[in-house]
Amino acid sequence: MAKQFAFLETCGPAHRAQERCIIATGRPGLRLRFYPGVPPDLRAALKRFAAWLRRELVLRHPVRVTVVPQATVMGLDGAPGWGVFLIPSDEYAPGDVVRIYLGGGAVEALETRLGFSRADAIGKVLHDLAHELVHYEQWRDAREVCERGVNRRAAALVARFLAEEGGRAEPSGPV
Repeated sequence: MAKQFAFLETCGPAHRAQERCIIATGRPGLRLRFYPGVPPDLRAALKRFAAWLRRELVLRHPVRVTVVPQATVMGLDGAPGWGVFLIPSDEYAPGDVVRIYLGGGAVEALETRLGFSRADAIGKVLHDLAHELVHYEQWRDAREVCERGVNRRAAALVARFLAEEGGRAEPSGPV
């Protein structure tokens, strides 16, 4: 695990996930927010995946996914990662936003540093979103938020999505 963190730190400074603690929106559902600089093909793939996830998952809270141009993100404490689910505080009230952050710059880091194809790098970011949404499900269901079984469920979600999409993570036409 220490080797992974060392690699993540070479991908540049992590985006620090800091916004107002409580952002009230009221309506349950999944919303995406993109910072400038996120690759257009990743943006398109995440939008298609989010539309599919809205049909597949039970989202009882407003969940906002913020995609940043940095390769990594980090919560209020801890090491950087490709994505982060910020566990809501004890003061959470119905209608407050549940937040997830994703490093959109991971696509370039995976391609240039690890030799991933563009499609595989985009697929990895889709997996990162699914991974963080599985953590949301753990929190939603009042279970321990832990890594046990998370990658397996995230991989299954991405595989089902890609099967329905014809096996491609990147758009087939112009973005």
